[in-house]
Formats: sequence, structure tokens, C-alpha cells
Amino acid sequence: MGSTKIQQPSVPAAPSVSSSMADYVQNYPQLFSLMQQYAPQEAQMNVDLAQQYAQPMGEAYKTAQEAMYPQETAITNTLNNQVQQGLDSQAPDWMRSEYLNNVNSMLGPNAGSPIGADYASRGLMQMNKDYGDYYRNLGLSITGRQPIAQASTPNYTNQMSNYTPQGVMNYNSSNYGSNLSGYSSMYGTNANFATQNSPWNTWGQGAMQAGGQMLGGLSTGVGYGMMRK
Repeated sequence: MGSTKIQQPSVPAAPSVSSSMADYVQNYPQLFSLMQQYAPQEAQMNVDLAQQYAQPMGEAYKTAQEAMYPQETAITNTLNNQVQQGLDSQAPDWMRSEYLNNVNSMLGPNAGSPIGADYASRGLMQMNKDYGDYYRNLGLSITGRQPIAQASTPNYTNQMSNYTPQGVMNYNSSNYGSNLSGYSSMYGTNANFATQNSPWNTWGQGAMQAGGQMLGGLSTGVGYGMMRK
């Protein structure tokens, strides 16, 4: 008679910290090599796209902004012109004359003295600085309301940031759980198959059937004998 031999699969070993670290180190050079090859290409692609599309997009945005806010745009343009003129010049003559008249009347006879002249000169220098600061501050306030493009670092896909020892451990642990579930299912199937095909189970079923037939026959015989009496 032929026999069926059930093969029992071996349960895989659970992943450990050392085995996960070994997997991490083993695959690190290949990923790093890919980063060296493709990261510069990705960064250059972003630079090229910015050079190609940044200015047209900025101009389109500016045009849309001017169309939606025509009054604000006109005011901004006027103030920009004033700021530029103020930065390119010093305090006007009427302001200088008024300042000198006030200083001379305050100093009186000392206005023509060396100390008086030094005082007036320092005051004029400070007035010119304040005049320029006024337009510089005005320019900064206007600039803060404009959509100024800021320089940024080119983007690239940093795969190394996602490849960590913890990630490898989690990946190995997840795979081990899935494999263990599959092995558990195979063990259950093999156990059921072995039970159904074992000689003892076959003999037991035959014995039960024979015993049932004997009991049935005995019962029939007893009943027949009683009927004869």
C-alpha cells in the first residue's frame, strides 16, 4: 500500500535587531549610489523649471493683481516713484533754509562762531539722514506688500531620509508577521489532512461502522425472537 507523507514547513526565525541592521547596512550603498546619481539631476531639473517658468508666472500674477486692485496699484506705483526720487536726492533747499533760520535765531550772535557753524553743519547732516530714512522706511513698507520672490534651495527626492534602521526593523517585523500567519494556515491544513488520512482514523471509522451493523443486527434478531414467542 502507498502512504501519504505530510511535509511540515519550518517556521522562519524571527527578525532581530542585528539581522535588521545587517539588512540596513547591506542595502545602504546601493541606495546611496542611486542618490548620488539622481539627486543632482532632480535638483538641476528644478532649477531649469524655475528659470523657464518663474518669470512668466510672476508676470501673470502681477497682471492679475493689477487688474483686481487698480486703485491700490496706482497708489503703489506713485509711492514707488516718490521713494526713488527721495533716495536719489538730499533734503530740499526750502527745508535747509528753514532749518538754518531756526538755528541762527536760536544761537543769535553765536551763529557765526566756530561752535555755531559746527552745530549747524551737524544738524544739516542729521536732517539729510532723516530725510533719506523717511523714504527708506516708506520703501520698506511698500516692499512688504509686494509679492517678492525668495531664493530657495532646489528640491530633490531625498530617499536617504526615509531609509532608516527603524524603518528596516518595522518592515522585517511586518513581513515576519505575514509569513507566520501563512505558516500557521499551512500547519492547520496539514494537521487536518493528516487526521483524515491516518490508518487509525480509517480503522476507527471502519470499526464504528462494523459495530453499528452488529448492534443493528443484534437488535433485529432480538426483536424477531420476541415476536416468535
